[in-house]
Amino acid sequence: MKPTQKTRRFVRLFKPQFAELVEQGRKLQTVRPTPKRRPAPGDLISLRCWTGAPYRGKQRGLREATIVAVKSITIGKRHFWIEGNEHFAGATITHPSALDDFARADGFATWAELTAWFENTHSQPFKGIVIYWK
Repeated sequence: MKPTQKTRRFVRLFKPQFAELVEQGRKLQTVRPTPKRRPAPGDLISLRCWTGAPYRGKQRGLREATIVAVKSITIGKRHFWIEGNEHFAGATITHPSALDDFARADGFATWAELTAWFENTHSQPFKGIVIYWK
């Protein structure tokens, strides 16, 4: 008999610019640096934001969800790779609008806005994970 895997719980905090999108269920993914403990499909995730200064204020719960997928991602200025393949939603990126679609799903207006944010916040190319929830 195979032992059942225990459901784990994860917490992810969001900057104020993303809080409303998460709370309303319009943002169903997040790109993050690869953590030491990688989440997996079926794990639970508590999505939160700080109400005051980070690490000094309280956290406000935005949504509780179940993780449906976790994939490795690399983001460059003109493209991105998920799980080592240059793809978007299962189709090779051939049109710039696919980049904007991914950016909008992550809470940005355009791909240029997403890459500028990652360039200012992390080094490029950015390597990490994308977590999807429902």
